[in-house]
Amino acid sequence: MLKKSVFLFCLFTILTVTAQTRIKSMFYNTLNYGSDLNSQNRTIHLKTILEDVQPDLFMICELINENASDYLYQNAIVPINSNFKKAPFKESESPATGLLQMAYYNSEKLILESTNVIPTDIRDINQYSFTLNTVDSAINPIKIEVFVTHLKAATGSDNRLKRYNAVLKFLDALDKIPQDSFVLFAGDFNFYTSNEDGYRVLSDARNTIKIIDPIDRPADVFPNNTTIGDPFEFYSSSSSYFWRNSSFSDIHSQSTRSASLNGDGAGGGMDDRFDFILMSENLKTNTNLFYIEDSYKTIGNNGNCYNSYISNTSCTGTYSQELRNALYQFSDHLPIVMSLETPVNTLSLEKNNPISFSNANIVKNSITLALKEKAKSIIIYNQLGQVVYQQKNSNTVALKIDTSTFSKGVYFLKADAHKPLKFVKN
Repeated sequence: MLKKSVFLFCLFTILTVTAQTRIKSMFYNTLNYGSDLNSQNRTIHLKTILEDVQPDLFMICELINENASDYLYQNAIVPINSNFKKAPFKESESPATGLLQMAYYNSEKLILESTNVIPTDIRDINQYSFTLNTVDSAINPIKIEVFVTHLKAATGSDNRLKRYNAVLKFLDALDKIPQDSFVLFAGDFNFYTSNEDGYRVLSDARNTIKIIDPIDRPADVFPNNTTIGDPFEFYSSSSSYFWRNSSFSDIHSQSTRSASLNGDGAGGGMDDRFDFILMSENLKTNTNLFYIEDSYKTIGNNGNCYNSYISNTSCTGTYSQELRNALYQFSDHLPIVMSLETPVNTLSLEKNNPISFSNANIVKNSITLALKEKAKSIIIYNQLGQVVYQQKNSNTVALKIDTSTFSKGVYFLKADAHKPLKFVKN
């Protein structure tokens, strides 16, 4: 009786997990991506990166023009996921017209409702209003307000002030949407420290909608010392008061290179945290849509490449050499990702399962699967809900899995977010 109860509980757990939908968001500074041959030649590396990350929402900055956006979309995004759509391209309404923002999205999970441009003194803030493409979105819509920008670069009080003023424009936009809105704010913010006025006003708890850093990694607060003058000039930029410090090496996102590559991009190695995805605080507490703890990552950063280039063969770890090579070649920044989850199915989960058993579901030494499309992840659970087999990115149409070492019993095979298949090992 106890075994039966455990089995039913595990089956319920697996089916419940299946019913949940994750939205992986990714922001990336694409480094002056234009219609020129150099940008086109770099696109193969972006394709490698996207194939590894598999985002549902892809936000970028430093896009030169609409032709560049179309080329990137057709040659790097669609080959990875044909269900992706691109937001309407918007020309700049701010003085800096050559570096623009854009968003691309998985239409199986997201519906783009509207777009808006918020001009600033330097570059636009682009707003994208999404609704999750859930089975009951008509009667119970879950909406996400997404803002993407590129704040003014460089040190100095004038540049800090420009970043601060742009953040005020964003906060003004927050005042115009419902206070319970789910919000993502992504971009190359160029903040050198959480002590900057722009970052401090952005994370002020008194804002209409409280914006937080999912990983909560502030630098040390400047001491209250009136005798030193400007602390930004007084303290070393590599001190604990700035993110340019080895203690933050695991979240640095710039620069992937020790020196400029082909005359483009910054050098200096990995020592700055310029790229962010921030979010509204309610994504920490709401049950309809919520942030997945520990899902915020700086893609390619193994935490051991401080002041070096990202493809350095000594910077080994979770992220492969192949991926880090592609990141080095494509941009001087690293992508940022984070995931949200809803307990409601998106319509994409109603599709037929792309995987099936080639023979009977009673097996002995092996099981053979027929794949209708690429599976990002194949996982097999035993009756206790324990993972006994896992494989990523299966490209074959017929996959044979060795089950000779499995104990006799009932198992569940789960491909991506589709319903699990049951089989029995004799």
